[in-house]
Amino acid sequence: MNDVTATSTEAVLSVSNSTVVVNGGNFSTTGTKSCFVNSYANLTINKGTTTEGTFASEGASCIQNSWGRVEINGGTITSDADCTIKNRGSLRMNGGTVATSNAEGTVIDCTGNFGDTWINGGTIKGGKDGILLKDLGSSGVTLKQATFEDNTQSNIHLGAGQKINIKKTFTGTAKILTDDPSLGRHITLENEDLSYQNKLKLFSMNSGYIIGYKRGDDGVEYRYLADANGNIVNAVNAKATANLGAGEQELDTATVVPENTTVTVTANIPEGAEFLGWSAVRADGRKLNLGDDQTAHFEMPGCNVTVEALYQGGNGDIDNPSGGGSSDVVAGIAAVALTGAAVWGIYETGTGIYRVLNMPGVPMPSNRAGLATLIWEKAGCPEPQTVKSFSDIDDADLHLRQAASWMEEQGLMDDVKENEFRPYRYVTKLQTCLVWDKAKEKSLIS
Repeated sequence: MNDVTATSTEAVLSVSNSTVVVNGGNFSTTGTKSCFVNSYANLTINKGTTTEGTFASEGASCIQNSWGRVEINGGTITSDADCTIKNRGSLRMNGGTVATSNAEGTVIDCTGNFGDTWINGGTIKGGKDGILLKDLGSSGVTLKQATFEDNTQSNIHLGAGQKINIKKTFTGTAKILTDDPSLGRHITLENEDLSYQNKLKLFSMNSGYIIGYKRGDDGVEYRYLADANGNIVNAVNAKATANLGAGEQELDTATVVPENTTVTVTANIPEGAEFLGWSAVRADGRKLNLGDDQTAHFEMPGCNVTVEALYQGGNGDIDNPSGGGSSDVVAGIAAVALTGAAVWGIYETGTGIYRVLNMPGVPMPSNRAGLATLIWEKAGCPEPQTVKSFSDIDDADLHLRQAASWMEEQGLMDDVKENEFRPYRYVTKLQTCLVWDKAKEKSLIS
């Protein structure tokens, strides 16, 4: 059917045990029936040759799919009823727009005894919920790509026990509401290939919760509900674990840890290296005393924490107790091959002398964000060639994005991995001195 116009008080098109392709046109029903009724059949909706295609109903869902297959590649599909698409079969949305004019309505309702919904593209717009997946039968939703617009309550509404399968191709933002919120409640299905779920931009619409991230030793990862008052532990050269309600688990940089939770950190240093101690800094600049043992414990404060295991020898550089990079700045002071605390003491002395001679009055940053901002501002806040979007920097934080982009372009902080800047990762005084000296050698600062 090519660019057909049809209006009825009944269903405009009823398909049963057959195949129909609709290319554009203008279909509408003004009664209490769905515009398209698809039963055990194949229905494909495309953009037309002379029309985009508009399909609307007033008193019922625009598409009622019962154990059939519906493929949407174009056009605009709307309804003023409880939902715009009621899927009890196979739905493949590859493009087009599905919307509702009912402020209390749902755009795509996947509740039922059977449903297999794949959202591969297009726009899901308006109403209270974008996608509704309730707790009946074996219905499932896979999200590969979509744009959500103006869903007032949630983009994805999950019934009791339901999870959504979100692929790594999804680059948008999704607001998720669950009917059974609880700590540790899984939101997404386990991933099927590469690690990516920590990069998904998912936000909880349940009060008191945010969506945390978990990756197990077997590489399986998923998103779950975590305490909204929780914070993040960034462990360098160490493994951090905590019991978040389901037993001891390893913490990742996106794992949310509630305040007052006991966190255990264990040094993870190269074979043959000598453990020198801990550097533990809260996001507010205060230090934590973890003692001298390679396994230490602390109570999670009300802010992020960066913990670094310091060592010398092994696969690291004896002049660099933090385990990597160059030590040219203090080579003249720390070139003597000493061991243990002596090396660390000389390292501290060397950086101290360098700072007195070359960085008078310059405050020491505690993390990568502070280091990038320090050097960039000292250089006069030059405009980078491209202001990048980093997965772990808020797009609204233009100041930090500019600083991070410029630092990467100048080769001062060029260890960005998979578009992650790691802004709250701890930096040592030595690392700050090295970057400062490199910026001076490039005549970027004076």
